Amino acid sequence: MLKTLRRKGLCWLVLTLAVLEAAVPVRANDAVLGRVGAGETPAPKEAHWAWAPAKALLDAGIGGAELRAALESEAGLNRSITPLEWNAYVARAVGEEPGAGETGGRRYWLYAYTADEAGGGRSVVSRGYAAAGLAKIGNMYGFISGSGGALEHLRRFTDWRWLEEKGYAGPCEEMAAAGILTGYPDGTLRPEAPLTRGEAAALLKGWLEYWEKLQGKKRGRR
Repeated sequence: MLKTLRRKGLCWLVLTLAVLEAAVPVRANDAVLGRVGAGETPAPKEAHWAWAPAKALLDAGIGGAELRAALESEAGLNRSITPLEWNAYVARAVGEEPGAGETGGRRYWLYAYTADEAGGGRSVVSRGYAAAGLAKIGNMYGFISGSGGALEHLRRFTDWRWLEEKGYAGPCEEMAAAGILTGYPDGTLRPEAPLTRGEAAALLKGWLEYWEKLQGKKRGRR
C-alpha cells in the first residue's frame, strides 16, 4: 500500500466494513449458499448475499448513486456493473479520481485494469477481467505478487482455462491464493460472466480487507 494512501482512512474503511458485516443478519458462509441463519428473518433486500459488503462500501463513500439504488432491491444487486462504474468503485477505494487520467500515470493504469477490457467498447465487465485487474492494481500498490505461480488454486475450478486463454490466469491465481477470488458451489468461477454490482462489492471488499490485513502484519513487526 502506498504510504500516502491515508493509512488512517483505510483502517477506518476496513473497520466500517467489519462492523457493518457483523450487524447484518446474513452470515458470509450461509450467504454464499443462499441461506440465512436459523430463525432470522431479514428484510427482502437485506437477504441478498451481497447486501452487507455493498452497504459497507456505500457507507465508506464507495459506490455512488448506482450502488445506493441497487441496495433497494435484490434485482439491483444482480444487475451487471458497467466498466465506468467499476472504475469509479476501485479508484475511490484507493483514493484516486475515476477516469483515464494522463498516459502512464496511476489513474491511467487504474482505468486500464478496470474499464478497458478488450480495448474498451464493452458495456459490461467480465468477472475474470475484474479479478485480474484487481490483482494487477494490488501489485502496483505492492501487496499482491505478480508471478501467478503454477496455477494450483485456479486448477481446482472446472472452467479456469477461459482465464488462461484471455491472459488472466496468473493474476487470478494470485487472487485465488489470497482467498479473494472464490468460486461457486458447483466448482466453477464463471469468469466470462458479467460482473454484477453485488459481486463487485464483495470482490472489492475482500480485496481491501486483504490489503489491510497485510498492512497490520507489517505494523506488528515494527
